[in-house]
Amino acid sequence: MSLLDGTPVQKAVFAFFVALSLVGLALAFADKFDRFGTPNVGWMLDGQTISPTHGDASEAGLRGGGRILRINGLDVSAAALRGQTTGPNVVTDIGATNTITMRSASGELREITIAVRPWEWDDFVFTQGATDVIALLFLFVGVTVFLLRPYETPSWALLSLCSVVGGTLLTGFVPIDEAHGWNADYFFFVVGLVPYVPFHMLLAFPVVHPLLVRRPGVLWWVYGAGALQAAANLAGAGAGFEGVFAYARNISAGVLLIGLGAFTFRCARLAVHRADPLVAQRARILLAGVVVGLMPFGLVQFARETFGALEIDSRFLTWPVAVFVLALARVTLRPALMNARIAVRKAVLYTAAVAILSVVAFLLVSVRPYAVGALLFPLLYFWPRFEARLNSRLYPQRARFAELLRDVGTDLAAAVTVPDVLDVAALAPARLCDARSTVAFLLPGAVDDREHSRAAGVVPGGAVPIEAEPIVQLVRATRRDVLRAQLAVEPQYVNVRAECEAGFDRLGATLLVPLVHEQRVVGGLAVGARKSNDPYEQADVDALAAAGQQAVQAVMRVAATERLVAREREFADLKRYFPPQIIDQVMARGGAAELGSQRKLVTVLFADLRGFTSFSDTVEPEEVISTLDEYHCAMGARIAEYEGTLERFAGDGFMVFFNDPVDQPDHVERAAQMALAMRADVERLRAKWTRKGYGIHAGMGIHTGYATCGFIGYEGRRDYAVIGNVTNLAARLSDFAGPGEIIISARSFGELDGRFVAESTGELHLKGFQQPQSAFRLLAMAAVSGPA
Repeated sequence: MSLLDGTPVQKAVFAFFVALSLVGLALAFADKFDRFGTPNVGWMLDGQTISPTHGDASEAGLRGGGRILRINGLDVSAAALRGQTTGPNVVTDIGATNTITMRSASGELREITIAVRPWEWDDFVFTQGATDVIALLFLFVGVTVFLLRPYETPSWALLSLCSVVGGTLLTGFVPIDEAHGWNADYFFFVVGLVPYVPFHMLLAFPVVHPLLVRRPGVLWWVYGAGALQAAANLAGAGAGFEGVFAYARNISAGVLLIGLGAFTFRCARLAVHRADPLVAQRARILLAGVVVGLMPFGLVQFARETFGALEIDSRFLTWPVAVFVLALARVTLRPALMNARIAVRKAVLYTAAVAILSVVAFLLVSVRPYAVGALLFPLLYFWPRFEARLNSRLYPQRARFAELLRDVGTDLAAAVTVPDVLDVAALAPARLCDARSTVAFLLPGAVDDREHSRAAGVVPGGAVPIEAEPIVQLVRATRRDVLRAQLAVEPQYVNVRAECEAGFDRLGATLLVPLVHEQRVVGGLAVGARKSNDPYEQADVDALAAAGQQAVQAVMRVAATERLVAREREFADLKRYFPPQIIDQVMARGGAAELGSQRKLVTVLFADLRGFTSFSDTVEPEEVISTLDEYHCAMGARIAEYEGTLERFAGDGFMVFFNDPVDQPDHVERAAQMALAMRADVERLRAKWTRKGYGIHAGMGIHTGYATCGFIGYEGRRDYAVIGNVTNLAARLSDFAGPGEIIISARSFGELDGRFVAESTGELHLKGFQQPQSAFRLLAMAAVSGPA
């Protein structure tokens, strides 16, 4: 799914979070440009906590944290300082000094004199540099992850967290007095949302909570509460509402602590979830992130706002929060976690290589600065070889994928039967990825009407066909490989998770790779765990898919050979299979050659379902297939009854023609009668569909004209079809037909000679036809008059 595929509401919400980030960024940069050159008194207040704003203040003894008591000998109260960035009675003349009395976080009393000097860029870096970098990291991670996996539940939670927290960090040091109304409004709005973001994370991580699956609207309630909190902050921050503001801050700190506690508890509970190792691994990563990064921040905020304790500079808590957002990005972007053992080894080796290169570069700089440039030339030559050698050592089989795939292809080329092909395919995963077991299977319809399967290292259980397994039906509908580990962490599997896990158990598999031929799944490779118990990575899945496609081509080759032999036997023994009246016509024209291309007058009927696209987008793939089976069975019975020739079924549509290869003088009447019978059948099916809430109906088009009839295609894949303008007009009439309508061309209706009731549609302007076309809406057969 791409960013452009979202609904208008989804796009609007995404734009809101991005705009929230950009506004915070703009306010932060605007504040820096406004302050540059203005007096910098040397400290900043966060509530009562005092922090230095330039290096001179820090060297004078002012350290982050502690509570301010007096400024220039005047006592100050907590109420007077709350929400301010500079204290009262401050001398702001350039070159003047101020004396502050403070109690440090350890309880020590200090009296410090700090000179006032203009703001410089170094002061911004000293005061806000780390916070701004972390805020930009938040915004980058949130937007990047969302662009990589747009509109997914974890991506929404991460985007919300990064936008709100990033905006708070960016504007945490901007002035929020009456002279800076925009700053105050923005800051109090995002601060109001912060306590409610953990509830979004609680519902989205480590796996999607069942409540969010059943009631997605719960997020509107969560952020609605956040909007009310923001409104309370904005109202309480106004003049005369200091008590309301303090109360709102206390509620905000309490809600934040409750949300973080609930999220921590869920991560801790899932961290010991042994039934799903991937869920447990994700939960442990997030548990470490929330304990190290978020929980200290929540505890400090609650203690400061509620009890006035823990006078700690909030900037000290910013870096751990960045650790948590990186943990979130990790589990969001990589559900199938990488093998930790190999990842650590690779990281150590890369670090060692970079360290050696850094030492060499330092030595070269100390001797000759330009010698560092000379280092680039051998580096460009040797580094790709170092990378290739490292991968060959860490992934020995992956380095031989090309060779192993050639060997698999050679064995497949030597196979002469479908079971032989499946035997080679079942052994391929063990050769490529050290898989413990594999079941290679072909679905009915791939080569014949039977299911074929061969296993290596496992005996599939169960009495039902493999094609009946929900996991196989899911892969058949999506044409994508599925890892068992994804079932526990991806929300799209939540409704079929138990059934799919049962299918994996039956096949002894952890990975199911589809075998695809002409955009249709014809089978699969159910691959078991690796002997090393390492997870399958994308490179492994790609190699298995390549081996599977080689097997598909081998199956098609074998099947084509078998069909060719069967066809030769069929035509050699033609008289045993065809009725005499057809045999006479075929033999009179030279036997099987009679079924070659010829030009004939035919009547063509097109039909397809109205509303099928929206229907298929709103129901499960299994239900779509079941509904199409009902429809096709009913239509197929009518085609056989009226002896029509079915050219093809294409999803919800099909094309039937009459008067070829057998002559049918009443071909127009047959087409009209079949269309009316099919419409009646669809009406009966619609009674059942309507009860299920399916708004689908059929529309049909009929036209008579000359066309070229015969086989088309190539050896092993041929169809008997009609080619000509008659098919185009019939298709356009079908497109024009509304639900339950049968549109018949003027030529076809004229051939019926009044035996059917119809009404004129007028002149139709159809796509692909320059001249308007006369047509009629076929209603019913004409009533037969009895004797007087």
